[in-house]
Amino acid sequence: MRSLLAALTFVGLTAPALSQTMIPGSITLIRTGWNAEAFGIVTAEPIQNPAGCATPDGYVSDSSQPGYNTYLAAVLTARAINQGVVVTVHNTECGFAGRPKLIGINIGK
Repeated sequence: MRSLLAALTFVGLTAPALSQTMIPGSITLIRTGWNAEAFGIVTAEPIQNPAGCATPDGYVSDSSQPGYNTYLAAVLTARAINQGVVVTVHNTECGFAGRPKLIGINIGK
């Protein structure tokens, strides 16, 4: 019984780490500005909004978020070489200015 309870507790604690949606697409626009150290991207495909964010017009990251510099480098690279991406957004949290929160980016080949 204790083993089962421990296993269920572990699964419950790891569930937030699985709170993500992955969307294949192609970047059509990179946004920056807003008087903030932040950027956003827009894809040719419909924007996914699993967290129900107030402004679902693209995906965003800001410099207070872990991975910000890596995401920005990957986005700029993908756009420069006109390569498709897989955008990963958080399912339960919104990012800067109420937009879907970017938590990962994969560049395909």
